[in-house]
Amino acid sequence: MMNTTKVLRTPYRNAVTALDTFCSIRKAEGASPITISNYRSIITPLIRRFPLFLKEPRRAIVEYISEPENQWTRFSRIKTLKVFSTFLVEEGVLEENPMRGIKNPMPRKKANLPLLEDVKDFLDSLNPKRFTDRRLKVMLLVAYDTGLRRGELCGLQRDDFDMEGMTLTVRPETSKVRTGRIVPISPQVSQEIRKFMALIPEEWKTPYIFPTEQGEPLTPQNFGRQVGRKNKELGSHMKIHGLRHACATEFLRNTGNIALTAQLLGHTDIKTTSAFYEHLDLRDLKVAHSQANVVSRILKPSKIRNTRG
Repeated sequence: MMNTTKVLRTPYRNAVTALDTFCSIRKAEGASPITISNYRSIITPLIRRFPLFLKEPRRAIVEYISEPENQWTRFSRIKTLKVFSTFLVEEGVLEENPMRGIKNPMPRKKANLPLLEDVKDFLDSLNPKRFTDRRLKVMLLVAYDTGLRRGELCGLQRDDFDMEGMTLTVRPETSKVRTGRIVPISPQVSQEIRKFMALIPEEWKTPYIFPTEQGEPLTPQNFGRQVGRKNKELGSHMKIHGLRHACATEFLRNTGNIALTAQLLGHTDIKTTSAFYEHLDLRDLKVAHSQANVVSRILKPSKIRNTRG
């Protein structure tokens, strides 16, 4: 007779299994790889730090979301754990939702726009003979030119680059909102992309425009870490998302068209785009007012008399 050994599942293993199931279901529902990666990056540390999470979920969650000083980190943890906790209740893993009564007000989206001189200094510091530095330079130029998110930049493939039409296609699976779009690029940036692609060895057989040194897909996390290391080396504060804000602000400033700005950024809700108005000032208002010159439709232009005393 065969002896069977019963595998005892610990609360920690049950929590890990629940996370795996949660991510599998969200993937089946259409969540992007970036979203799934974000879920794991937030929930996995919680489970590791609190192995008895499923036995004392409320205490673990309250302590975990109270740790970060950064308000955006707290917001991200609360938002993710609300979704995960609801799943645990629906699946019968927990009897009641440990996130009950916990609110997650969104912090104000006001980014510190990078100065043009600082962007130039950062790019000039990169070594053009190093593959990773050359890749970083082109990626940041694309970010500044188009406002693409880091996940969208990492997901760009060769077929997405139209050199003649000077456009990039953002694939739905790499977009935060799961909607594809086509964005224009400047001639200079188009040329930089073409030159960088020529450096990629054919034997890598990679479809990506910005692969790793092994020809593998570059993850948004590794992209961010490279920028962080360079910031530490230079004593600078370059932010990838700051370039997106800078692109949006300049585009809105020069066009005055919030609908086109939303289309460029891939916003599904124009209210999100309206946040970039915070970066505009009185000078922008005066220029726009002068260009619109609404009253000219009912009043003739007045001649300013030159009087000499």
